[in-house]
Amino acid sequence: MEDLVRIRGLWKSYGETLAVADLSLSIRVGEIHGLLGPNGAGKTTVVKCIVGLLKPDKGQIVVNGVEITSSESYKTLIGYLPEDPALPEYLTVEEFLGYLARLRSVKPQEAKLRIDELMEIFNLARFKREFIGSLSKGLRQRVAVASAFIHKPKILILDEPFLGLDPEGQLKVKSMVKEIVKDGGAALISTHMLDMAERFCDTVTIMYMGREIISGDVESIKQVVNANSLEEAFIKLVNRR
Repeated sequence: MEDLVRIRGLWKSYGETLAVADLSLSIRVGEIHGLLGPNGAGKTTVVKCIVGLLKPDKGQIVVNGVEITSSESYKTLIGYLPEDPALPEYLTVEEFLGYLARLRSVKPQEAKLRIDELMEIFNLARFKREFIGSLSKGLRQRVAVASAFIHKPKILILDEPFLGLDPEGQLKVKSMVKEIVKDGGAALISTHMLDMAERFCDTVTIMYMGREIISGDVESIKQVVNANSLEEAFIKLVNRR
């Protein structure tokens, strides 16, 4: 299967601090890939490099066959959720999603249908004319997640998408991710929720201090360290470092 995202030899530093060191990974069509690691492992830096918010010091990132430093066209294919989304509190839910739809060049009639659909999926319909600033943390997270799906992206890059979501919201996100992946897309889920990653992801990369410790399918990784769960494997691998 073809790689929708391919990273080779990625390096990124913040001044004297090395955030990512010589990282390589691939995400294939039809695959949900988990990017795992403790706080400070470099997961969010990798995500921001893929979506173009940070410029790598060295290395290559190719998205859907496009080397990201050569063109920004790949961005239209990506649905991105940052770890700590900053939403405009002065817009209503409906206005915000409509604004994003225009940014993503979604046709007006299609945008209206898509917004109504997402409102129903995430139980936001009765809040559509509420200012985002007046919503609870959980509802704001639902709005943020919905925004990543507004243009029916081919590739999802989601950084801690389940934080702040109740079980129903988590289930809906998983269902939508699986739908996009099933239709020939792919997803990268950066998370520290290891139980969820074990059940939800096809393959994972475990990072520690900016470096890859191991990458592969979940069962193979568990076998490498003779672990009964991904959580146990993670702890064993990180403690070795």
